Amino acid sequence: MSEQTTSMPQEATPTKVETGDDWRRLSPIAIVYFTVRNIINTAQGLVYAIPAIAVSLNIFENLNSPEAYIGIAAVIILTTLSGVVSFLMYKFRVHNQHVEIHTGVFQRRYTNLPLWRIQNVKIELPFYYRPFGYALVVLDTAGSGKEEAKIVAVPLDYAHALKKRVLFEKAHRDDSANTSSTDMNDTVDETATSQQDASEEILNTRSVGDIVIHGITNNRVWIILGAAAPFYDDVIGFVSEWLAEKGLQLNQLVGEQAIAWWQFSLYAFVIIMMVMAAMALLSVGGALFTFYGYTLSRAGDRYIRRSGLLNKLEVSMRASRIQMITAKQDWLDKVLKRVNLYFEQNTTASQQVQELMSPNKLIVPSVTESEALALSREVMPGCDLHHQTYQTISKRFILHWLAVAWTVPFLFALCVGIISDHLDIILLSLSGFTAVGLLLTLRWWRWGIAFDKNYVYVRRGRIGVDYLCFEPYKVQQVMVKQSVFMKRRGLATLKVVLASGAVTVPFLPEQYVHELADSILHEVESTRRSWM
Repeated sequence: MSEQTTSMPQEATPTKVETGDDWRRLSPIAIVYFTVRNIINTAQGLVYAIPAIAVSLNIFENLNSPEAYIGIAAVIILTTLSGVVSFLMYKFRVHNQHVEIHTGVFQRRYTNLPLWRIQNVKIELPFYYRPFGYALVVLDTAGSGKEEAKIVAVPLDYAHALKKRVLFEKAHRDDSANTSSTDMNDTVDETATSQQDASEEILNTRSVGDIVIHGITNNRVWIILGAAAPFYDDVIGFVSEWLAEKGLQLNQLVGEQAIAWWQFSLYAFVIIMMVMAAMALLSVGGALFTFYGYTLSRAGDRYIRRSGLLNKLEVSMRASRIQMITAKQDWLDKVLKRVNLYFEQNTTASQQVQELMSPNKLIVPSVTESEALALSREVMPGCDLHHQTYQTISKRFILHWLAVAWTVPFLFALCVGIISDHLDIILLSLSGFTAVGLLLTLRWWRWGIAFDKNYVYVRRGRIGVDYLCFEPYKVQQVMVKQSVFMKRRGLATLKVVLASGAVTVPFLPEQYVHELADSILHEVESTRRSWM
């Protein structure tokens, strides 16, 4: 009679966060990260030199020369060697509730971050890390102008364990202030924080269709087209040669006797539509690359965003640290009734971070208006961006900018046209002045502010419209500005400074500005609520 034995499932051993006194090296896969980073940094440094290089050299002719191949090979070898050296000079440890990092080649840098001082933990999964199970951990502290520390290549389970430990220390710092946590059992840490993960609630997801709409309505390909301007002549020459090989001569096509004007207009229209379609496809591709698999969830007092097609990005933000909600609608967003929603926390004037990747912003792309309202009320209960009675700014805003900024250039252009007897210059100056007046009128019509005792709302925009909402007790500074001419008309400008930036509303009634400033300052002084 055979004896059956039943194997009991073994519990997974918690990942130990503390590394002890010993310094840890990174996985060799970090060489790829350092190499890619060095290439990007080099490209960013050379981007301003591209137009000069393109003008002085014929890129397409010199690209196939032996010197070009040697130069490209030298750049690849140097960046790879720099990646290897950066990898060898990098080491870190997590010891006594501190994250310590040594990095740098010629300029050594030592970073020491207490776990309880870390405000945000971001986990990134570059596509070249994912097959090997590694991750990049970014640690941010309050008030930092840039990302404070990066642990470049650690196992994914260790990255999540470190994140849990940081959140645990932050949430229980006050309770464990009198207890030495050097010998804290990591199992307790893991058990306590796993409950937080289990209670994570998904608030919003974005389908592929939603992301495609976001790519169409937020087309930023014109930035790339502007950077590529120096290469237009070479591209047009290449296209002309290719068409000539196929038997189509452009100079013959647009000749006076070749085709009728309506046929030429049709060809031009088709080409323009094809270019716009290509731009839209590029924009949609960029949106899919950034937002594919998007989820916004809440775990405890933190909001977590996860997205990315190749590089998986995770950004978390404490609810109490959200300074402002911004709902943006371009003209096409308004047609499709979509909203781009931003949750913003602290930033600095010196910080130059792409908004989609910034650890200081959470973006929810192309949500419906009802979803935007629900998410706004999730973060700031009771807030209502669209149904407020906004105090609009004075019409003297239009007269001010027309007189100060545009009257002199308009009169100069008009005089040049009259003196030179060029009707086209006269018509162009009149059209330009009229267009500026219309844009200023639209901006005046949109701009307003409201206060409902709980939140301050600001509306602004021209063709599109942006709505801002913030809690008055988080205001750090209130300024009332008034020029001599504004004082005569009983007008003033209100400027409110938060940790996420400044908000300015000009040409408001003076009495309203002082009443609103007093209300905000009273809320700050009487509430004394902490949002750090």
